[in-house]
Amino acid sequence: MIPTLPIFLRALLTPDLSFRTLADACAETDAKGVPCLMRTTRFAEARIRWQGCCWLLSMPLTPAALPHIERTVLAVKRLNTPALTDYRILPNELRWTDAAGEERTCDLVLQRLPEGCDFAEALLRENRGTLLQALDTLEKELAGLDFAHNGLKAENLRWSGGRFVPLRYHDAQIGGDRRRDAEALETLRRRIAEQGETSAAHDVAAPYEPVRSLEGHRWTSHVFEGLICVEDDTGFGYVDTDNRPVIASHYLWADDFHEGRAEVETPTGMGLIDREGNYVIRPEYEIVDYKPARSVAYVRKGGRWALFDYLGRQQTEFGAINECEP
Repeated sequence: MIPTLPIFLRALLTPDLSFRTLADACAETDAKGVPCLMRTTRFAEARIRWQGCCWLLSMPLTPAALPHIERTVLAVKRLNTPALTDYRILPNELRWTDAAGEERTCDLVLQRLPEGCDFAEALLRENRGTLLQALDTLEKELAGLDFAHNGLKAENLRWSGGRFVPLRYHDAQIGGDRRRDAEALETLRRRIAEQGETSAAHDVAAPYEPVRSLEGHRWTSHVFEGLICVEDDTGFGYVDTDNRPVIASHYLWADDFHEGRAEVETPTGMGLIDREGNYVIRPEYEIVDYKPARSVAYVRKGGRWALFDYLGRQQTEFGAINECEP
């Protein structure tokens, strides 16, 4: 049985009552004291402080999430390299009581968050040549380890000690095809080059503000494709950069936009919407996992996966693929 997000939130607020190993952990919270959560289709994640270090603590949202990463966890432990950071599974870490009064447990995933800053801040702090060289070094290191991350986007990189350290190995493969990593690294190199050109044109120091504070919301994400995902009392929705509503806040959960598509969840299930809020894939599935790099969505129904294209057209029968591929 997989715990719900409210159970995870409650555990983060009462670690001594809910966690087996992390009883003295302290979760990062917002101004109202609510733990800050990030959610994907397979994991919910929070930042915690434990044993003097920062960590990413992830709770699985599907039964297949943990088996998918078990090999990666073992491999990272054996590799023992500075190119990767500690990534482990904590067996039976989360404890809770279900509606029937039965004691339940769930494994969690813990990854150390190195001291440093995120990719966006590194762009403003560091020399362009230094960052490009660091990406080259990372590419060579991962190739030498035969490690395919399969998610080397900016938010999964940490600038620490003069190097980029990748995070969130949930989609990683040992001995896998590294073409996706190569494409992702080229995208990051272009972003560094563009930032360098901008910095040269504006030789003025300025404070870095990754997200402008938007009034009237419980939570706001970053700007993606001109839209910002927000959480209000009525649910999740989207506003523009002037804080004007674009898509009403009525979803149980919503993700950021990528290539004009965003994953959303409703009481009837998960779906995929376009920038006008129209459903590309109706909200009637267990999981909808959109892959912007390939413009396809992996959709699960009754525990079986099928492939949908960018326009929401089903390409394979359910069960034609075994799981949501990285």
